[in-house]
Amino acid sequence: MSIRLRSGGHSFPKELPAEYAAADRVVCSVLTHKTLLVPAEVFERESAPNYLALAGLGCAETECAVYSDPQRQQIAVMAVDKECRRQLAETAGDRVTFTSPLLFQPKFAGQGAWLIHTDGLLYIKIYDNVLRLAEVVRAQGTADVLYYLGRLDRTFPLKTYPLCLSGSDTLARQLRKYFRDVRCE
Repeated sequence: MSIRLRSGGHSFPKELPAEYAAADRVVCSVLTHKTLLVPAEVFERESAPNYLALAGLGCAETECAVYSDPQRQQIAVMAVDKECRRQLAETAGDRVTFTSPLLFQPKFAGQGAWLIHTDGLLYIKIYDNVLRLAEVVRAQGTADVLYYLGRLDRTFPLKTYPLCLSGSDTLARQLRKYFRDVRCE
């Protein structure tokens, strides 16, 4: 079973539907700008809140830090509402696992940028043979996305990179006006 937790809100049933009650795990995709990736080699569970704080994304008083599967190469650390976390624990117990769109692995090699714009958030990963940037920023509309990509183009030559976009055909059409190689996944 999958649940999406949005920044500033959540939506899931108090009791799991019968077909999911016996599921081995419940995967929650956390949608928040308070997300970052930590390499497995340095990740420590008890330090999850500290990673967010060090990046200027510290948990508010009503939030707590959660993280994705610590057995992966990269671990997403995210802030979620404490009450939501409590309700999830009551509903699904220790079967709850967390994930983030930032963990998505694009299908290209070499240079490139991957992005998805969903729920007022822009998830972006930039590669130059290795991962150079992975972050989430607030971006309400196409103008915000274009502004942010324009700023990033000052650091990375995005206009020469393939941009792999997940999700929006409308955004892809807009990006093609400014970027040479826009691909939809």
